Amino acid sequence: MKLDEYQLQAESFAIFTERMYPVVSLMVESAELADLFVKPVLRGDDVPVSRDRLVSEAGDVLWNLAVLLKRENIHLQEVAEANLSKLSRRKTNGTIQGSGER
Repeated sequence: MKLDEYQLQAESFAIFTERMYPVVSLMVESAELADLFVKPVLRGDDVPVSRDRLVSEAGDVLWNLAVLLKRENIHLQEVAEANLSKLSRRKTNGTIQGSGER
C-alpha cells in the first residue's frame, strides 16, 4: 500500500468533532510508543519490546499523523519525500547528527 492510499483510507475512520483531536491524540500515542522503550530501561529489566505492541502503537501514531495532515491538505507522500530530501541535504552538509538546518 502506498502512503497516500493509506491516508485516504485512514481518513474514513476519522469520526470526531474536535478539530484538535488528531493533534492531541498524536502526542499521546507518540508517548505510548516511546514508553514501550523507556519503561524497560527505567525498570532496569531490559524486557524486549513486543513486536505486536510496537506495530499497534506505531499504527496509532501513523493514523493520527495521516488524519492531521489530510485535514491540512498535505499528503503523506509529500512529507516522506520532503523528509528524505532534508535528511540527504543534512548528510551532505555534515549536519545529520542534530546540528540543524545548516
